[in-house]
Amino acid sequence: MNRVIIIGGGIGGAATALALSRAGFEPVVYERTKELREVGAGIALWANATHILSQLGLLEAAKQVGYLTTNYKFNSQRGKELVNVAIDRFELPVIGIHRAELHQLLWCNVPSERFILGESFERFERKNNQVHAYFASGLSVEGKALIGADGLRSRVRSAILGNEPPMYRNFKTWRGLTDYVPSGYRPGYIQEFLGGGKGFGFMMLGKGKMYWYAAATAIEAQPDAVMGRKKELETMYQDWFPSIPELITATDEANILTTDLYDRPPTQPWSQQNITLLGDAAHPMLPTMGQGACTALEDAYVVAKCLKEQSDPIAAFQQYESLRFPRTKAIVEQSLQSGKMGELKNPLAVGLRNTLMKVMGSAISSSFKSLHTYRA
Repeated sequence: MNRVIIIGGGIGGAATALALSRAGFEPVVYERTKELREVGAGIALWANATHILSQLGLLEAAKQVGYLTTNYKFNSQRGKELVNVAIDRFELPVIGIHRAELHQLLWCNVPSERFILGESFERFERKNNQVHAYFASGLSVEGKALIGADGLRSRVRSAILGNEPPMYRNFKTWRGLTDYVPSGYRPGYIQEFLGGGKGFGFMMLGKGKMYWYAAATAIEAQPDAVMGRKKELETMYQDWFPSIPELITATDEANILTTDLYDRPPTQPWSQQNITLLGDAAHPMLPTMGQGACTALEDAYVVAKCLKEQSDPIAAFQQYESLRFPRTKAIVEQSLQSGKMGELKNPLAVGLRNTLMKVMGSAISSSFKSLHTYRA
C-alpha cells in the first residue's frame, strides 16, 4: 500500500499532496475545516519557491494569477530610501500572489477525492509498520506514513513531541487587501517602511490587488482598540509615508486580519519513525524574511523526493529532516534577528539602525541573494 496520510490542507499540505501524487504515491489529505480556503493575504514567492512551482509544472499558471516583482525596497517611516535590493536577477521570477490563488493552483492539480474535509485529527497508533490515524468524527485510516502539515499549533507535533507551546515574539500583525493602488506605488516593488517598534509594507498581487501588512510591538492576545482595527491603524500610521494611511483608509474593515506572531527555537528531531512534520508544524518562523510559505513548498518537494528514493519511510524521513533542518534553522534565526531590529523604539536607536542599513546595503543584498539562490 502506497498511501501517505497528510494532516492539514493548507499550502504545505496541498503542495505535499501534489508532489507525492507526481512521485507515484497515494496521498490523502485530512483537513479540519469544512471548506478549503486560505485567508485573504498575499505572499511573495521568492526564487527558491518559484523553483518548486517550476518543478511541479505550475510556474506559468502562477505567473498568470500573480504579479512579477523586481525590487525589495526598505525605507524610513517617511519614505527615505535605506536599501534597494534588485530581486529580478535570478533565472526564476519572484511572484506576488494571493494565498488563495496559490492554494487553488496546488489543490486543483490533485484529484478532489484526495482531500477529505471536516476531519479533526486526534491521535495515532502504529501497527505492523502502518500508521493508523484517528479523527474526532470516529473515522480511522491507515497508511505507510503520516505527515503533519497542520500549522503552528500542530496536533501531530503534540502527539509525537509533546505539548510545548510556541513562543510569542512581542509583535502583533495586521494584513489588508484592497483594489486601491496609491500614487506612491512603484510598479514591481515591495516597499517596506521601518519606524520605532512598528513597520509597514505593501506590494502588488495579481488581478490588480494591493496587499499591505503592518506589525507593531504588543502584548500577547492584545484586543482590538475600542475604535476598531481600521481607525486604530489610521491613528498609528497617520504621520507615515502618505501611501500608508491612504491604503488603510481604502481597505474595508472586513478585509483587515490580525494575528499575533510566534515561532519556535529550532530543535530536532521533528520526525518519529514513519511520522514527520512539515512547514509551520516543523519550523514556524516570523514573517520578516517572507519565507514561511516558501520553505513549506521546499519541504513538500524534498519530502516527496526522499520518499521516492528510500523505500522505507523511516529512512526517508530521517533523510528529509537532515536535508531540511540546517536551512530552516538558519531562516528561523534570521527571521527572529530581523524581528528584533524592528522592536527598537528609542529614536536614536531607530536612527542608528536606519543608518546601518544604508551602510550595509550590499551585505543585505547578498544575504537576500544567498537565501533565494537555494534550489531544493
